[in-house]
Amino acid sequence: MSLGFLSSKKLFTVSLVVGFFVIINYAFSSHPSSENNSFTVMHTDVDSVAIADIAKSVKVEKSKVSYKEELAVDIAQVSEKLKTKANRLRFNGSLLIAYKDQVIFDSSYGYKDPINKTEIDSSTSFELASVSKQFTAAAIMKLYDDELLDLNESVTTYLSGFKFPELTVKDLLKHRSGLWNYMYMTEAYWKKDKAPNNFDVVKLVNQHQTSLSFRPGSRFKYNNTNYVLLAAIVESVSGTNFEDYLEEEFFKPLNINETYVGLENRDLDNVAKAYQAYGRGYVKLAPSFHNGAVGDKGVYASADNLWRWFKAIKNAEILKPETVDLMFNSDEFDFYKYGIGYRTKKDQDKRIIYHNGIWDGYRNGLTFVPDEDLVVITLSNTQNRNKRYFQSYVIDKLEDVIKNYELTTEKLVEEKI
Repeated sequence: MSLGFLSSKKLFTVSLVVGFFVIINYAFSSHPSSENNSFTVMHTDVDSVAIADIAKSVKVEKSKVSYKEELAVDIAQVSEKLKTKANRLRFNGSLLIAYKDQVIFDSSYGYKDPINKTEIDSSTSFELASVSKQFTAAAIMKLYDDELLDLNESVTTYLSGFKFPELTVKDLLKHRSGLWNYMYMTEAYWKKDKAPNNFDVVKLVNQHQTSLSFRPGSRFKYNNTNYVLLAAIVESVSGTNFEDYLEEEFFKPLNINETYVGLENRDLDNVAKAYQAYGRGYVKLAPSFHNGAVGDKGVYASADNLWRWFKAIKNAEILKPETVDLMFNSDEFDFYKYGIGYRTKKDQDKRIIYHNGIWDGYRNGLTFVPDEDLVVITLSNTQNRNKRYFQSYVIDKLEDVIKNYELTTEKLVEEKI
């Protein structure tokens, strides 16, 4: 990488770091220490508040670095590769990449309506499919933060008359419930023309599930029923419907106005419709019958809105820090592969927090690499299985760019010091 990427802001940051260490060195070298060189017995003529102020100014200046500008040359090169890869894989959708809380790349490929050639833009929203689960999880955890709900309490406490009192809210959140897939019960037993809503699903479970598949909490089995019931619990505890709760507690405070809940929003002009590739063209996909219930799916958002939402989550702006740790599986990372609303895994000892989603032709993914503070969001609407290959390709390329940048920056700072 060329060293030409260093801006005047970066040079100013480096000079502040150098100045900081000069002051520290002067303070420590001007007074005798104990024989074991312990810093705890040292004194300094430099006012400790002044040193703190210097350190603070370094931190503030660092936060003002524009990573989009710093990485402009490398991102431009990667951008061409991504465009080529997207064309080759026929990826149709939006891509957003953020590094250290700054969006460094945001682009769209193809059409929200590939038949009429209506292009995707930054305001285009997509059905998030199972990426929606993080919104449901956050709603439950907000009630938990507000002391309106206990994660270890029985589901029957919040859904009166529920058939399995041994199930806890946490069992649902962690996909350790042993419930059956509600979609199978809908297809077998639901005779009405209108799709079942969340409380209808609760009734289906009560009426037709004869037993749990395993002892609650004893194992993990991913199941959409869990999050449909959680959305019902949000409504029961809050006294308002699920959509309104998300709107008032999250969407409005975060000013994310391209985020919606429910199938009816698929008719909005800025929402990408679902399509299936057929030959050289596409055919439009109709919504499935299971869209009456939400919580497991049903949230629509643009890449920008999903990023702003996730940034607020990871930075504990709307939930307590310890609550976010639970969602990110910090307490069980080495033992289980699902937190609360997010999947988790390790790749060569590097933590990965993510969730993918597939529903009605939409294929989406959000991946967070905490060690690098890298977030990659991919949203698509054309039932393209290659989405996952494109997503993995994006992450690999960006990790290379960031690693090169950080190593080069670290080397320059060391040389100055």
